[in-house]
Amino acid sequence: MAEEMTAPQPPVGEIKVLIASHKRADKITTHKKVANSIICIPESQLGEYREHCPDAEIVTHPDSIIGLSWKRQWMYEYFGDAFHMDDDLMYMKRIYTETGEKDKLSPQEIFDVIQATARAARQSGAFLFGFNTSGKPFTYASLAPIQLSGYVNTCAFGLLEGSKLYFRPEQRYQEDYWICGLNAYLHRKIWRDNRFYFHYGDTWVGSGGLAEFRNMETLEKILGELQGFFGEYVICVRKTGTRNHQFQMNFKVPF
Repeated sequence: MAEEMTAPQPPVGEIKVLIASHKRADKITTHKKVANSIICIPESQLGEYREHCPDAEIVTHPDSIIGLSWKRQWMYEYFGDAFHMDDDLMYMKRIYTETGEKDKLSPQEIFDVIQATARAARQSGAFLFGFNTSGKPFTYASLAPIQLSGYVNTCAFGLLEGSKLYFRPEQRYQEDYWICGLNAYLHRKIWRDNRFYFHYGDTWVGSGGLAEFRNMETLEKILGELQGFFGEYVICVRKTGTRNHQFQMNFKVPF
C-alpha cells in the first residue's frame, strides 16, 4: 500500500518529478538537486529513508514490486504524466555555454527545464522525452538542438499518459532499450533536448539499487531478448573501446 491514498497532484500544467530508489537511503542525492521531487521506495524502507531524508516527499510501493522495470511501471500507472530520475544525480548542466560561463543549473532551474521540456514534448505529439546522453560540448550540434528520433536514457526521462508504452517486469534493468524500442515501433518520435545533460554517479559500482540483480549472465540474456523483439540492427553491441562490459548495448533506428 502506498503511503498516500492517491498520488500527489502537482499544480495545473506541471508533471511530477519522481526518484526511483532502493536500499540507498544514505546515498541518495537527487532529491537535493531537483526541486519539488518525490522519492519512490518500497514500503518496508520508509523508516530508513525518513531518517536520512526528513524533508523529502516520499511515496511507497508494495515490497512485491521488485526490479527497476516493474517499479517504473508501477510509478507510471500510479502517477501518470511524470519525469523519472535515478537517485544518484550529481548535477544537470547546459551544454551550449561560452568559455567561463556558468553551466550547472540550480534545483529550481532543473525543475523548470523539465516542465518546459514536458510541455514541448506534449505539443510535438511525443510521449517519451529526455535530454542529451553526452555532456561534452564538442558533441553538441548547435544548429539541431532538438532530436526527434533515437534513444532516451532512462536515468532521466519523461513519459506521458496515453502512450501505450509499458515496462516488462521480468526485465529488471536495461529497461531504456526496451522502452525506446517499443516507442520507436509505436510512435517513431521522441523529444530529446540536447542542450541539457544530467550527470550521475557510476551506476556500475557501489551497493543498493540494481547492484544485487546485475551480472553478466543476466545482461547476455536481456541482450538476446531485446534483439529478438527489435532485431540485431536496432539493438546491437557497442564497439570495443566504447563500452564498460561485453554486453553493453547501442540503440539505432533507420529514421
